[in-house]
Amino acid sequence: MPDLAVSVDIEKHHTVVHVRGEIDLATADLLEAMLDQALIAGARWVEADLTRVPFMDCSGLGVLIGAKQRLQQSGGTLTLSGLGPAVQRLLWAAGLDHRLDTTRASAHGR
Repeated sequence: MPDLAVSVDIEKHHTVVHVRGEIDLATADLLEAMLDQALIAGARWVEADLTRVPFMDCSGLGVLIGAKQRLQQSGGTLTLSGLGPAVQRLLWAAGLDHRLDTTRASAHGR
C-alpha cells in the first residue's frame, strides 16, 4: 500500500493542502490532521489538491465532508482540485459531487 504524503502551503488568503497517495482507512487520519492544522492556523479558504491521489475510499470522503463543515462554521470554504477519474466516480457514486466544491486543476498548477 502506498504511503500518504500531505503538505500544506499557507498563504495570506489561500491555503493549499497537497495530497499524494491513496486515501483510505489507514491514511485518512493524516489527511484529517493536516486539514485541521490549516484550520487552526486560521485558514478560511482551503484547497485540497488531489492531483496525485489515484484512489480514495469513503474514509477520505468523511474527512473532506468534516473539514468542509468545520470551515463553513468559521466562515470558510473547502475546494477540491485535480480530481482524477477514480475520485470523481466516488464523489458521484456517493452523491457528493454537488456537495463538495471542485475545480478542474490546482490554482498553483502542481
